Amino acid sequence: MRYIFWFMTLLLTPVFIVFTVANRDPVVIDFWPFEIQQALPFSLVVLACLLFGFVVGAFLMWLRFGAARARARQAQQRAAVLERELTNLKRSAAAHAAPGATGLPSPAPAAPSSSPAADQIPRLPAAAGSP
Repeated sequence: MRYIFWFMTLLLTPVFIVFTVANRDPVVIDFWPFEIQQALPFSLVVLACLLFGFVVGAFLMWLRFGAARARARQAQQRAAVLERELTNLKRSAAAHAAPGATGLPSPAPAAPSSSPAADQIPRLPAAAGSP
């Protein structure tokens, strides 16, 4: 992004300089409804209008995306709250759990098979109470 900024700056600076030098003729600006008239160089009037348009456009875009910034700020605050809750839950779970106990039953040891062919056939675990 920084390179794009410098590229555009280096590209537009000579354009503005040439435009300013080529358009030095005075233009009379009338500030209606006031009785004020001012003679200014044409290039200054054009560049001032461009700057004014840029500032107004940037302000309007800032207003337009205000709702999105507010939603992002709320989501960030909600994520921080949820992270704190998760940390607290992990601490309380670690404090209540016995060291080395997971709370799950240990798996039953596998029964030795009687024949080599039986190792090749997948078997389902025996249901409780079946022979």
